[in-house]
Amino acid sequence: MIEQKETILLIEDNLDDRILLKKFLSMGSFRDWTIVEKVRLADAIEYLQEHKVDIALLDLSLPDSFGMDSFNRLKRNNGTIPIIVLTGLSDLSLAMDLIKHGAQDYLVKGEFEIKLLEKAINYALERNSLKLENDRTKEKLIDSVLEAQDAERSRIAKELHDGVVQSLTAVSLNLGLLRSSLSKFDEKTLFHYEKCSDNLSKTIDEIRTISHTLMPRVIADLGLVNSIEALITDMNGITDMNLDFVANLTAEPDEKLKISIYRIVQELTNNAYKHSQAKNLIIQLLEYPEYISLMVEDDGKGFNKEEVIEQKDCFGLYSLQSRVNAIGGVLEIDTKPGNGTNVFISFSQNQIR
Repeated sequence: MIEQKETILLIEDNLDDRILLKKFLSMGSFRDWTIVEKVRLADAIEYLQEHKVDIALLDLSLPDSFGMDSFNRLKRNNGTIPIIVLTGLSDLSLAMDLIKHGAQDYLVKGEFEIKLLEKAINYALERNSLKLENDRTKEKLIDSVLEAQDAERSRIAKELHDGVVQSLTAVSLNLGLLRSSLSKFDEKTLFHYEKCSDNLSKTIDEIRTISHTLMPRVIADLGLVNSIEALITDMNGITDMNLDFVANLTAEPDEKLKISIYRIVQELTNNAYKHSQAKNLIIQLLEYPEYISLMVEDDGKGFNKEEVIEQKDCFGLYSLQSRVNAIGGVLEIDTKPGNGTNVFISFSQNQIR
């Protein structure tokens, strides 16, 4: 078996710059690495879909993209590889801004030599490795928290449903048996009885609702689509926000996947209700030949995703990502202040039985 060599993806449309970079790389510690050259960003993205790359050197000005768009498109299509931005002096401020958005480093064309190029690549590789390890540790921690939460929810829901609700139902039945004797009581006693019976019925309904919210048993009985429809009906009853749901699933997912999707929808709808000030929210759960997609879109106030992440006020985002990862999905969030929030999640069709 031939061992795959480490690869540098060089995305640069200027021939002279490509020749210089390859010359520098051939003279240092990266001389044995494979260098793949691409002139257009679309060609680079297509290559990444089929091949493993260790690092990318990205020119910001390409025939089919420019500036921030070049970086965002590359990162969106392969968010794990380190990216070093190649820039001219006129784009220096943009390059520094891209560092804040995830670029590992930048190099000013015409102002670097072999040692600086090597140092930039080595540091980028090391920082990216540390970041990935940190992300994995954080994800494992969140997974543990979510698993503990779900286990505790399941335990409490079972105790409420099998213990408290059953006991209260027995009380209610016994009260019902007393109904035939009420003719002997005066009007005031009858009033108190009816009030007690009514409050008991409401309490049983509320506990059942809490139990369902903690761990929706209805999924096993109704299926995923009907369960989400029930959730939407409940949300429409308690909020002024208009919620719509569209689905075309032809088969039922396995139990873990059903609960995960339900929890994701539940979390996103609750977040929209509490934080977005949205008037409308649309949920689409659609089946395609190769994958299933979940889209949750609202017309609320949106938010600055980068600022939220930088402020470390993003447990909700991390928990959402963790839930998506747990079902082998891919998550994309499109939002900015004043423009609402679109959440796109897709996962492989082979997870549907």
